[in-house]
Amino acid sequence: MKPRGLRTVNQAHSPNSRSYPIRGASYLALGVLVIGIIAVTSGAGVVGVAADPPAGNPKEPTVGGIPLFANWPKDTQPEVALVLSGQSFGLLQPCGCSRPQFGGIERRTNFMKSLREKGWPVAGVDLGDIYPQKALEDQGLLRYRTMMNALREMGYIAVGLGKTDYGVSGGIDRLLGEYALQKEQPPFILVGNIRGLFQGQEQPRATRFPPPGVEFQRPMIGEAEIAMVGNVPVGVVGIAGQSVADAAKMLDPSITFADPAVTLKAATAALAADPKKPQLNVLLFQGTLDEAKAVAKAWPQFAIVLCQSDDPEPPQSPTLENDGRTMIIQVGHKGRYVGVVGAFKRAGGGLDLKYQLVSIGEELITVGTEEEARKANPALPRLEAYAEVVRDRKFLAKMPQLPHPAQIQEPKLNLSYVGSARCAGCHAAPFAKWNGTTHSHAMEALEKVAKRPSLRNFDPECVVCHTVGFGHKAGYEDDKKTPELRHVGCESCHGPGSGHAANPSAPNLLALQSPWRRQPGDKLPATATMKKLAEMNPLARREAEQQLPAGEQRAINAVSGMCMKCHDMDNDPHFELHKYWPKIAHPK
Repeated sequence: MKPRGLRTVNQAHSPNSRSYPIRGASYLALGVLVIGIIAVTSGAGVVGVAADPPAGNPKEPTVGGIPLFANWPKDTQPEVALVLSGQSFGLLQPCGCSRPQFGGIERRTNFMKSLREKGWPVAGVDLGDIYPQKALEDQGLLRYRTMMNALREMGYIAVGLGKTDYGVSGGIDRLLGEYALQKEQPPFILVGNIRGLFQGQEQPRATRFPPPGVEFQRPMIGEAEIAMVGNVPVGVVGIAGQSVADAAKMLDPSITFADPAVTLKAATAALAADPKKPQLNVLLFQGTLDEAKAVAKAWPQFAIVLCQSDDPEPPQSPTLENDGRTMIIQVGHKGRYVGVVGAFKRAGGGLDLKYQLVSIGEELITVGTEEEARKANPALPRLEAYAEVVRDRKFLAKMPQLPHPAQIQEPKLNLSYVGSARCAGCHAAPFAKWNGTTHSHAMEALEKVAKRPSLRNFDPECVVCHTVGFGHKAGYEDDKKTPELRHVGCESCHGPGSGHAANPSAPNLLALQSPWRRQPGDKLPATATMKKLAEMNPLARREAEQQLPAGEQRAINAVSGMCMKCHDMDNDPHFELHKYWPKIAHPK
């Protein structure tokens, strides 16, 4: 009889490389972007414009010019190729105004397809943190459901739950309603030590998260899964470490967590007792690297432990424990990387493991026309369906309108946005300069250029950086209500201008129009100086900036900080104020 709580699912799709041995049967008890886009999303970088489709087939990424898997065995194929991901924070597609861009479900789908085309048995596991860090609640849930469905199509076995997943308003039950309640299908959610908490009494996991219908066999949150990947049974267990458990209990008072050791003892016993006898055991450990090290040492049955990354950039190689028999893997943030573990037959029995960190870059963009690409890659119609729901559910109108700092500073004036055309009467030369920049038609990038998916002009996570004042009181709402606030205009940087327009000489209102001026006299260096600084290497530029007047140094820092609310490191990795400013520099 199969141990209670352990189910089996058949997995139908099922420069630092090293070998990591797993013992054979006698050891089983121990080893189980786009050019032309001028502004992008603020913060999350959720979905956006695909880079121009390349000619030919998608290319496999390289590491420092060296092909992937260069040190893997050449004369044999892996018995299992396991793709590990996590902490994507809902990033469905990269979005930005300069290349390179990384991550997204379109490219990951192509990467996993490329592994299958080698004849490798492929499956995936995900650590969790799929729900976005910042999003409108309804849109965040939609992104979660879209990602879970995409993972299913890619052939994922299971996912964990992270801090962001527990942070949904209404508790974890609302998140489960987006996927686990809909149909019993992989990827299954695994957090073996989660429990319910009702009137101070702890509830068993299977009681708090029971099968939601007679057609379901599993609780909505499970403990372990066994998947046949090729001819190898792979066991997967999910556990919340203490750090995540503490955060989750604060976010959702209806849950608590058991001691991980108690759950792991039961889970490993269940895996060992299962008739399929897993040959490769994986632990989805939602916790820190230090916590993962302790768990790996205590539970050497797991050959692979996937844990959180503190740094968005993951290490090239796994952390090894148990004399190299256990790999602790971190894959960074936002789906920009995945890890791949290959399991190869060992002479005398058992498996040797090889590891490769993979950057999900632009070489994995689906080739061909938009119609050809949609037919070739199931992620693309799913993204388009996501964009259609965002439009149809009118998420633009759901964006909270918060006061701008100037509106807070002068609450009695009821400051509002007036549009760039209103500025032209008194500021003809600056207006003419602005009108010749891509800022002046930024929304057209979302309307005419954006693909994969399209309809970005209805998405608040994109519109916020392509309009004036969106998300602030009296700011952009939509093209019908506030057409004068389309594009990135004067007030995107200067703030709401109604007070200044009505009283141009008022000193307090003039000060509000220059929010980067921390002290009187602060100003950017002359454009010629900025051009010279742009031509220097970073070290020389830093030294040269230190020789500038203090007011110019403060202005550079303040203006750069304002620009980087949209031109951040994810969306515009090449942004440098000294290089960009001359393109938009305008007379006072």
